[in-house]
Amino acid sequence: MKEFDYIILGGGLSGLTLAYELNKQGCLENKTLCILEKRKEYSRDKSWSYWDFENNKFPDCVIGSWDTFSITLNQKTINITCPQSPYRTIDSKKFYDFIIEQLRSNDNIVTVMDCAIQTIEGHAIHTNKGNYVGKVIYDSLIDLSHQTPTMYQHFFGCEVETDNDCFNENIVDLMNFDCSQDGGLHFFYTLPFSKNKALIETTWYSKIIKKQSEYQNEIDHYLREKNIKGKITYTEYGAIPLNLKKTNKKSNSSKDYIKIGSAGRLTRASTGYTFQAIQSFSEQLAGNLKLDRNLTVPNIRHKKYDFLDEIFLSVMEHEYKSMPGIFFNLFKSNDSVATISFLSDRSNWIQDLKVILSMPKLIFIKNLILHIYKKIIK
Repeated sequence: MKEFDYIILGGGLSGLTLAYELNKQGCLENKTLCILEKRKEYSRDKSWSYWDFENNKFPDCVIGSWDTFSITLNQKTINITCPQSPYRTIDSKKFYDFIIEQLRSNDNIVTVMDCAIQTIEGHAIHTNKGNYVGKVIYDSLIDLSHQTPTMYQHFFGCEVETDNDCFNENIVDLMNFDCSQDGGLHFFYTLPFSKNKALIETTWYSKIIKKQSEYQNEIDHYLREKNIKGKITYTEYGAIPLNLKKTNKKSNSSKDYIKIGSAGRLTRASTGYTFQAIQSFSEQLAGNLKLDRNLTVPNIRHKKYDFLDEIFLSVMEHEYKSMPGIFFNLFKSNDSVATISFLSDRSNWIQDLKVILSMPKLIFIKNLILHIYKKIIK
């Protein structure tokens, strides 16, 4: 058994962010850390977007930044400005490279690539690269046999380069609902990096994940409809489990076995946004460890959001064809600061009230009653 003070299971966004913060805040000066990662090498595989309240923490990793985004429904478009919290996108490969370079100077940190975890027995991790034991385990792995999602946010995106200018590089098309809504909430999402280069994604909220060919057909149809012609230079796919429910004690965090990332319920259930929550969680966890040498797991999201998201997801599940109008009116009826703060876990009670009052009362009351009923019969 190879022994370490800390072991991180999974060297993705949450695992590398935590390693970065532990190292940055001096928690690894006299402690050892091992990161176990299944992939053979890092490559660009995701684009992480978020409203930035943190003054651009990773400037060298940002590939797009916008002060305006749009919502489209029934050929009507509203533009929302957000100069106080610009919408940014990070290239995952740039992020991986940056973090790995920061960690490389510390001999107390070991990263094991191409490492398939076979079994976990307490703090003993058995892999194809040997056996490891850690005093503290940080686990970013989602085991759906122990955690059940309400639904998935699933998407497929293509980066397109065109010969002609096709995109407004100043406005993110955040949600374009003028598309099929059969089987779940569906919209197209466009990040314009220049006038002739953009990442276009077809995004769904539903319980059933589609075949890749189905997503590709949707993208192809959208490109034809918009008369966008060019070459595809990059693709990405994701299926984010939303509102993970604990079905087994193994899915719980304990004092020295801590779930992180989406496995630790850091994904905002109603939106799928995770990047900022991971940053806050990792910063606070490392800060707590540095200050008192004890493992105090931070609670970075107020419980009100969990409750509100439960109702929101219930509406999304049972009334998904109403959701495009609900989202459109949410942004139309509220100022951008209130809406973005609410979606980013930063709203105050006055902003919460404004958002709640802009929702259709009958639909949400019906799903509130359904939510309470489900709680009672469990």
